[in-house]
Amino acid sequence: MQAVEDSPLLEDRPVVEQAGELRSARIESLRAVAALAVYIGHVFGQAYAYDPARTLDTLPHRTLLGGGFGVYLFFALSGYLLFLPFARRDFDDGPAVDYRRYAQNRVVRILPLYFAVVVVLLLATESGGTLKQWLTWLTFSENFTSDRSQVTDVNGVMWSLVIEMHFYLLLPFIAFALARLARGSLGRAAVLLGALGLASFVLRYVTFYEDSGPVDPTVDYSLPSTFMFFVAGMAVVLARLAWQRHPPRFVRGPLAWAETWIVASLVFWVLVFDDYSHGYLAAIASALLLAACVMPLRTGPVVRLLEWRVLAFVGVASYSFYMWHLPILEQIGETSWKPDSFPGLLLLTLPLCLAVAIVSYRFIEAPFLRLRRRWGATAARQTASSEEQPARREAAAH
Repeated sequence: MQAVEDSPLLEDRPVVEQAGELRSARIESLRAVAALAVYIGHVFGQAYAYDPARTLDTLPHRTLLGGGFGVYLFFALSGYLLFLPFARRDFDDGPAVDYRRYAQNRVVRILPLYFAVVVVLLLATESGGTLKQWLTWLTFSENFTSDRSQVTDVNGVMWSLVIEMHFYLLLPFIAFALARLARGSLGRAAVLLGALGLASFVLRYVTFYEDSGPVDPTVDYSLPSTFMFFVAGMAVVLARLAWQRHPPRFVRGPLAWAETWIVASLVFWVLVFDDYSHGYLAAIASALLLAACVMPLRTGPVVRLLEWRVLAFVGVASYSFYMWHLPILEQIGETSWKPDSFPGLLLLTLPLCLAVAIVSYRFIEAPFLRLRRRWGATAARQTASSEEQPARREAAAH
């Protein structure tokens, strides 16, 4: 069976280096897009003190403020990249997954930077922090409170890391259950996964989009409530494996071009920005955007822009950018010389946030990420990274 990576439409994808390993420029650029979108949403909100009269009055303004929905693209990327090796093992005769290496890779990817940011912020911005803050934030417990202000009092973006961590822990069990119940059938797996996504949607719709009362972080900032966004990426995995077996006949003409899928994604993003109560549509928008980058489709100028290595390098450092940008914005916001306009605040903070992200990546993230090479490639990494490390380019690089 021909691997998707061997398709002439995919084998020459540009790559970018991350801590000595090659990654797909497209995937890293999607990370950059997600991180920059969240950043722009926060800059726009900070510039106008989140005043609804100035930030929600027009569609362009709602689009800028709605950049925060980019976090759901991060969730979809995690769903795709981490579920891919499990799905190949269970539905495509792929290699076994080494759970120990899977856990080690997740630890070095997430924990060093997370703990570094927590320690710096508690010491520098919280006057040393309280014992409760130290215990809460160092144990990933910030989402387990009914007081939303406590979820965001140290760093307003870290709630998503708690959800990511829960996904990492549960994914092997979810994949195992899907494999046992589906018994090798991609169709049954898709139905089961869809049922899980639908249950997550119903929970989130009832508690978040429909309920006009105060947000309960213990529910709405939880994996069950946000699992639908991970399902978006996991569904692309199943679609890709099905495509590999039997290329769909309907993908002809305009549908054979990745740009068509990107346009369809943009339509759903516009619907989200037009009315935030339709935020669940970000799952569909993320799935279409991701599919445009990983399916064997013909590509045009938009996808080639996602292969731009400068943007991809921002994606390599996107975790650091994501974790540091909001504290930087908040500290600048407390000064008397803060620009009083969105363009001014953007021009001031973007270079600063990028510089901090690069330094953070270089001295905090990269040293730990290099440990992955020391203990060797695992089945999970080999399979997931087949999206990110085309064999021919890796051989050429070494």
